[in-house]
Amino acid sequence: MSGQVADTKFILDATAGFRMMWKNKKHPNVLYIDSRKECNPDEIQDFRHMPYSDGSFQLVVFDPPHSIRNANFGHIQRDYGALSPETWQSDLKKGFAECWRVLRNNGILIFKWGETDRPLRTIIPLFPAEPLFWQKSAGSTSRGSRPCGTYWVCFMKIPEEGKP
Repeated sequence: MSGQVADTKFILDATAGFRMMWKNKKHPNVLYIDSRKECNPDEIQDFRHMPYSDGSFQLVVFDPPHSIRNANFGHIQRDYGALSPETWQSDLKKGFAECWRVLRNNGILIFKWGETDRPLRTIIPLFPAEPLFWQKSAGSTSRGSRPCGTYWVCFMKIPEEGKP
């Protein structure tokens, strides 16, 4: 399926992991990809370099690893993976750019960020688009002296005036 996406697969989970947030973990309209074979994705792909054509998906979910490798978040790294301490900012920039590229005009991108290692305020400036809104999940806790929570951030790919 790489490169060419089936017409029925108009939703992309670019970092599916073990599909923990999905109600239907085998939704017929979702293409679940991940770079980790142990997650059993539909396709093994790197969220920073996806083989899909521009504008292939109506909805893209981007829930990248929330921790930096070697930080002390063992179960989080096992379940969600980890970003490299040397490249985490560029990896997130590349990942968002790829998700944005494969998103159709007027499509929605949902970005999920857990503040296990970096607060959302340090992540949002890495992205070239402005979020429409975000919401912190109820039940968020604190980690040491700073708040820690999970944010759901919504972006919409609104084309420039005069362009389809």
